[in-house]
Amino acid sequence: MSRTDWLGYHNSGPASPHFYPMPDASAPPDAHAIGPLDLVEYPHPALLRRAKPLARLDDAIADAVERMFEIMYTAEGIGLAANQVALPYRIFIVNCSGRRGEGEEHVFINPVLSRPRGTAIHEEGCLSLPGVRMDVRRPSKVVVDAWTLDGEPIHFDIDGLMARVVQHEFDHLEGRLFTDRLPEAAALEVRSALDEFREVFAGKQSRGEVPVDTALVAELDRLEAARCRA
Repeated sequence: MSRTDWLGYHNSGPASPHFYPMPDASAPPDAHAIGPLDLVEYPHPALLRRAKPLARLDDAIADAVERMFEIMYTAEGIGLAANQVALPYRIFIVNCSGRRGEGEEHVFINPVLSRPRGTAIHEEGCLSLPGVRMDVRRPSKVVVDAWTLDGEPIHFDIDGLMARVVQHEFDHLEGRLFTDRLPEAAALEVRSALDEFREVFAGKQSRGEVPVDTALVAELDRLEAARCRA
């Protein structure tokens, strides 16, 4: 999610979503390899696919999360989901300041949202849809339960910008973009922009700058098989 300038949240203790550490030393070393990560744009297949819960944490995931923060800060974002860097895992990161060394960095693994309350409308953008910004209606408060990189449970009851960013990134893990939440009239406004993203992406694929969808999906399947339960 791209940076805006309001926030408010508080921490209300631990919880326990579903999580299984599951190392597999018998697998070939390259089976778990995560290659270089870069921000992907619509309509990359990773953005349209529901991410799977992580069943194992390893050094490659920790390195990937660090790289996600680098990508987010470079793009001047305040949140980033794993599938925005073509990883099919239920992970997202948040720092509402949008600047390294400021604010607080949060990593959410296998997040679960509950207890939506209130309603708020605010403009949103997306690093995977650069230049597109629209007002989006969401609950103003929500509870998120997740796990940290250390395998510790976390539980936040949040509001304001933090609640919005968490919901925005959670939508990514569900294979949804903020444009999917727009009412009909607003959705018509962004249709031409989405069509242009599709044309640009198809052009890159035709020139060999981006792999074809079958290759992209095959890589997502490989990464999923390495760290997610069937």
